[in-house]
Amino acid sequence: MLLNSILTILQDIAPLDLAESWDNVGLLVGRRDSDVSCAMTCLTLTDVTLQEAIEAKANLIVTHHPIPFKPISKITDDTTSGSLLLKAARADIAIYSPHTAWDNCARGINQQLAEELGLTNIKPLQQAVSPKYKDECVGTGRYGSMVATAIGDVLEKLGTALPIEQARHTHTLSKTVSKIGIVCGSGGSMLGLVASRGCDAMLTGEATYHQCLEAEAQGIVLIMIGHHASEAFAMKRLAGMLQESIPSIRVFASANEHSLF
Repeated sequence: MLLNSILTILQDIAPLDLAESWDNVGLLVGRRDSDVSCAMTCLTLTDVTLQEAIEAKANLIVTHHPIPFKPISKITDDTTSGSLLLKAARADIAIYSPHTAWDNCARGINQQLAEELGLTNIKPLQQAVSPKYKDECVGTGRYGSMVATAIGDVLEKLGTALPIEQARHTHTLSKTVSKIGIVCGSGGSMLGLVASRGCDAMLTGEATYHQCLEAEAQGIVLIMIGHHASEAFAMKRLAGMLQESIPSIRVFASANEHSLF
C-alpha cells in the first residue's frame, strides 16, 4: 500500500490541524510514493524501537513523539537524533508523528483517559478554534465530572488499563475529587487552564516540583501517573485502529519499548 494512502487514514484519525502550534507533526522522514507492507507504532523512537522495526521489516514507524522535534541544521551521527534518522533512512523506514493531534482529537489520548475514568460531560479544556470543529469534542486536554472518589480509587481504576508503574500525587490517597482536568504527557504547565474550569484535580503524566507546589496552593490535587503510562497505551490502540482500517498490511505496536518514567 502506498505510504500516502496510509497518511490519509492517519489524518482522518488525528487531523494534523488539531496539533498545537509549537508542534512538529506529520510525515517527518520518507517518500510518499513508497510502498508499505508493515507499520509499527511506538511512543518514542529509540535505538530499541528502531531495531525492533528493522527486524520486523517495517516500512513505517508511527511515533507519538516527533523526531526531529526542533529544527536541526545538520543530520550526522554526532547526535542521538541524527544517528536514529540516518539509520531509519538507511533502512528505508518512513517516520510519522501525530503527537498533539492525537492528544487533542475526538478519539485521542486525552479523550481515552477521560473515558477510562468514567467521566461525564467530557469537554476540552480549550476547544479547537477552527469553525469546522465547533460542534466536536476536540482541543487541548479534557475535563469532566465523576461521583466524589478517593485518589486511591482513581488510581486503581486507571491501573486496570494503563501500565502505571509508580504514580505520584499531592494530598493523601483518601482525598476525594469530583471534577478532573486531564492533560497527557508533560501537562503541568496547563494547571492554570485546569483551574479555570473549576476542577479539583488534574491528571497528567508528569509535572515539575514547582507545579506541584502551585497545585497544592490552589487546592487542586495533582495526579501524575508517569509520562509513558499516560500515553503509551494509546499507541497500542492506534495500532489496532490502523490494522482495522488497513487489513492488507501488518500493523503492530512496539513490544520492546519500556518506561523510563
